[in-house]
Amino acid sequence: MRNVTMRKQPRSWLWLRQARWIFLVAFILRIGVAGVFIAHNELSWGVNEPANIAQAIVQGRGFSSAFHDASGATAWLAPVYPFLLASIFRFFGVKTAISAVMAILCNVIFSSLTAVVAEKLGREQFGENAGAIAGWAWATAPPLLFVPWLQWETCLSGLVLGFVFMTTLRLDEASETREWVWCGAVWSFAALLNPAILAPLAVLAIEAGAHARRWKGPALMIFVCVLGILPWTARNYAVFRQFVPVRSNFWAEAYFGNVGFSLHPTGNTMVYQQVGEIAFTRELRTRTLEFVRAEPKRFGRLTAERFVAFWTQPPQLRPYPLALFLMSVAGIVRAGRQKKRWAEFASVLLLYPLIYYFTYTFARYRYPVEPLMYTLAAYLVASLFTKKNRAEQSKKSAATLLQ
Repeated sequence: MRNVTMRKQPRSWLWLRQARWIFLVAFILRIGVAGVFIAHNELSWGVNEPANIAQAIVQGRGFSSAFHDASGATAWLAPVYPFLLASIFRFFGVKTAISAVMAILCNVIFSSLTAVVAEKLGREQFGENAGAIAGWAWATAPPLLFVPWLQWETCLSGLVLGFVFMTTLRLDEASETREWVWCGAVWSFAALLNPAILAPLAVLAIEAGAHARRWKGPALMIFVCVLGILPWTARNYAVFRQFVPVRSNFWAEAYFGNVGFSLHPTGNTMVYQQVGEIAFTRELRTRTLEFVRAEPKRFGRLTAERFVAFWTQPPQLRPYPLALFLMSVAGIVRAGRQKKRWAEFASVLLLYPLIYYFTYTFARYRYPVEPLMYTLAAYLVASLFTKKNRAEQSKKSAATLLQ
């Protein structure tokens, strides 16, 4: 009877490994936190560039008017999220309270689905225990419960980066052409949502080619990705008569992060509104390069500070993100020693943040790579428990032999 009981006991906990329960708990916790926020805060869109563009789309002015008193076409943001908000505005009103609730609800769903992605990624790469830990950690981690309140693309970016990364790791020598094409299409969607996600694509494509022992697949994947971005690039060229692949604002953000925010279009200087987006970013490019040449040491110090800030923000929770970062690095090291797929994880964590090191960073900018970080941390925890259990079993076996 004792053996039968021991076999049945683990089965009673199998629901912990099921993605639907992980999603359900993640959803309930997030919708609960969002409900408390909604009950105690007045819903307002505030200064929100995606909402401004979405309003222009609904009103028939096209993808334009990212900032107050600006009516011209824009490429300040990638198109996916503003168009998603425009869809919400069409049904629930432009910048209304109910449209804000629906945007938050979408974020809740995106963030909850990311828990499922973390579980699947962990299970496929590191085993059942790592997958379960990653999924439940994402579902219940307190800092993640508040992110859906932000009316930006943050939650969707986390879901998409986790999903496209998992999809890329699934490619091998047995993968069919359509799988490589599908992966390239998802990468193009990611680029049109948040171009920073594209940073590790080339390296991941090389690693996928090496893993699959074929190069036509990775080449096709990148080709499809470029093809998916091309219509938006063509739109930007037609509007601005300048090559703008997805977004136009890199040099402006570099200026804000290194020189100052006094000229930011959300302020009252009206420089952006008067000269137009392309002339504005061109001027800030000149000023940024002049700053770097004139004060290289200060630029280096600011870059180092941003590096630290990226992995440790927000300051109020600093021990938590720092611990997550250290556990992620330890997970990569552990995966390398165990001959797991460590290089792909390392590539994303190395390359994705680069643009923020040179511009500026907020805690939400780290969120898209956090599904990978939680997966690595979960693998570390699972492997340590496995190692401990094996050690205990060895001690018991040795004691049994001695008796």
